Amino acid sequence: MPSARALAATPAAAASATVVKLTRVSETRVDRTRYDYVFQVTVQNGSVAQSGITANLTGAGAGTGIVDGRVAVGSLGANESATPADTITLRVDRSLPFDLAGLQWAVAGTPVQVVTFDPALCTAQAGAPGTQTVGLVGTNVMVASADVNASAAGCRVLARGGSAVDAAIAVQAVLGVVEPFASGLAGGSVITLYDAATKKVRTFDGLASAPANIGASTTTSIYQMAVASDLQCRSGQSIGGSISAQQGNTNISGRATGVPGTLKVLDLAHQAYGKKPWGQLWDEAIGLATNGFPMTRYMYSTLYSDGTQFDDETGEPLDAGGVKAWWNTARDRWGAVRCQYKDIKARYCDPSDATGTRPLAVGTLIRNLPLADTMTKVRDGGAAAFYDPNGPIAASILRRFQEDKTRPDGSNNCTSILPATYNADGTTSAAIIPARIPSLMAASDFANYRAVERKPLTGQHFGTTIYTQPAPLFGGVVTLYSLGLLERLGVANQAWATPGFYYLALEASRLANADRRNIVGDPAYSNVNARVAALLSPPYLDARAALVNGRALGTVSAGGTAQGIPAFAATDPATFDPLASRSAPAAATRFASRVTPRSATPLHDGDWNTTSSLAIIDGYGNALAMTTTINTHWGAHIEAAGMMLNNAMSNFSASTPGIDVNGYAANKRPRSSIAPSIALDASGRVRLVWGSAGGGPIPDYIVKTFLGNMVYGMDIQAAINADNWTGQSLGSSVAQVESGKPIVGLIPGMRSTYGYTTTTLGETGLTSGLAGIAVDYDVNGLPVYRGAADYRRAGGANGY
Repeated sequence: MPSARALAATPAAAASATVVKLTRVSETRVDRTRYDYVFQVTVQNGSVAQSGITANLTGAGAGTGIVDGRVAVGSLGANESATPADTITLRVDRSLPFDLAGLQWAVAGTPVQVVTFDPALCTAQAGAPGTQTVGLVGTNVMVASADVNASAAGCRVLARGGSAVDAAIAVQAVLGVVEPFASGLAGGSVITLYDAATKKVRTFDGLASAPANIGASTTTSIYQMAVASDLQCRSGQSIGGSISAQQGNTNISGRATGVPGTLKVLDLAHQAYGKKPWGQLWDEAIGLATNGFPMTRYMYSTLYSDGTQFDDETGEPLDAGGVKAWWNTARDRWGAVRCQYKDIKARYCDPSDATGTRPLAVGTLIRNLPLADTMTKVRDGGAAAFYDPNGPIAASILRRFQEDKTRPDGSNNCTSILPATYNADGTTSAAIIPARIPSLMAASDFANYRAVERKPLTGQHFGTTIYTQPAPLFGGVVTLYSLGLLERLGVANQAWATPGFYYLALEASRLANADRRNIVGDPAYSNVNARVAALLSPPYLDARAALVNGRALGTVSAGGTAQGIPAFAATDPATFDPLASRSAPAAATRFASRVTPRSATPLHDGDWNTTSSLAIIDGYGNALAMTTTINTHWGAHIEAAGMMLNNAMSNFSASTPGIDVNGYAANKRPRSSIAPSIALDASGRVRLVWGSAGGGPIPDYIVKTFLGNMVYGMDIQAAINADNWTGQSLGSSVAQVESGKPIVGLIPGMRSTYGYTTTTLGETGLTSGLAGIAVDYDVNGLPVYRGAADYRRAGGANGY
């Protein structure tokens, strides 16, 4: 059934209506020759539906006066006509000729979008997944995500009259089945939402958080012996010592799992914006988990490398063969192959492979009945079923953690032992055993978890207002910072994808990387928001842009108090208001020489997390961008109740407690790079709804898509498909470009022209996971959607 919503638009020629008939109702004599004639007016609308139509008589010819020349017609659908009860009155002098055809009319109305709700109209994007080149065009509803099945499920929800939030729940449910390596119900998510009724943008935070118990009071990172039982994991240590010789071992374990937030944030948004009952949004995902879903090429590549891929943590090339769970940054230590982790092996790897390294073949049907059961419980019991501390889902997760701590006979099962010798040829002195380091999470952590609504981070760039996620996410900060620099540097004067363009983009990202690292963390624990405001202030951006002078920066250092950035100040999380306005930027000061950042280098700050992203516009004009994650590929490599568990705690830094903005603390949320965003034009209309997966470089992918679509006028799919770049690699601010793409051919010339070296500019694997919807407006001001998803993953758009 059709539904209409009015847009603030100026009527154009195509939205036309005309007076086609006058019917005389009465006449009254005024004097000897003059009479008042009352007419009903019939109006025929054109091909565009309109509301608030009025017909105004502007001219009547000699001898005819207009007593009442305005008729309120109301709303008309395309090509409809109406004869309203409202009438006009003309005073006609009968001594003169009177011609109805000579009357002059001005008929005006407001064009309206008429949305048809019909699931049969849902259409998949041509070429998706993998070969799409142009966005899918629609005028009713649109979904874009990292999986074509998820996008189709979301479209069907919208086509039945559901809201953007309803569709997001259905999309997330499917993604948790078909992309278990990237997101799921045991992960964290954030939502940026445009409310068409209020024309406001809201941001919701459901990031995974640290448990209430992190061990001893001296614990400053997940890499330490925190409780007495940890001493059994590795000999020769004491409380506070290293629980493993390599951080990677701890990162891929239960100790790195945060309290999941995805279902809580979806529930919070659904309470405000849901139109369909929660229980009606899960059946497609349950069906896929029950009946089976295919191993995709992308999922296969996360488990087995053909030698052309790159590590999602370090960005370094992967050896051919089974993908290892982790590498250290020196590339001389590594973890077990992913298919040797028992939970991944049991469901996703080939049982006939003697090497124990190969996944199931691409196309193999995979069933996940435990996940189907979990989703059935969530469908029927709501998010409360997941967070019930006495419920079966929380119990399953805690029981799986306990398995890594204690064997059935009561003996110790925790281990973080690595081989004594790693050889250059890739062999080791002993087989690598996956670490088993149990979580400190308790049932009460599920009961106490809360999703948070935060005040959006906003910036005005290139004629738009961009709404994105605030701290503890750094992706939004980097996005606005980079666009602020690029606007000042006149990037639009450079031709797209030329050396001059890439030079500006890379230097902006490198500066953003250096500046954000000591600034962004959970804003409940320090003065993060005041420092971010100073970082994004016009005087500060002016000064940073001045550093980009035609030569590549050698060492990229962070600004500090001398440049107007407030010093770190711890705050009480109990008094923090997430909806309070950002503090005003500190008064600008003279930009002094660059300073060196604090020496407290995080033990793990790669932020090379993988995620999944989605964009939705519903039939009511609401728009939603959401990014959802279990952190690095396959998270903690642990499955419970059919769900892969996150390893988000590996995103905490390790430094001096109380002065590290991203330090580990009870109930705290670690920073991350995700930044789903929405851009509005100067008239307040939605123009771009987008976000990305892909780890630390996520904000660069977001900037790339914005520039391509909004500044250079490219189709959104072409902007997404364009070669990637980043300056967000680890803490080094190295400029990197996407391996295997034309951009690599520009490296020698850029080194020569701009002074990059082999250590400041190189290539790496930059596998983005963009999803977005661009919105144009036709001559009547009505929206035209173009949905697109990254060809690098298994996604696509679906809509009509």
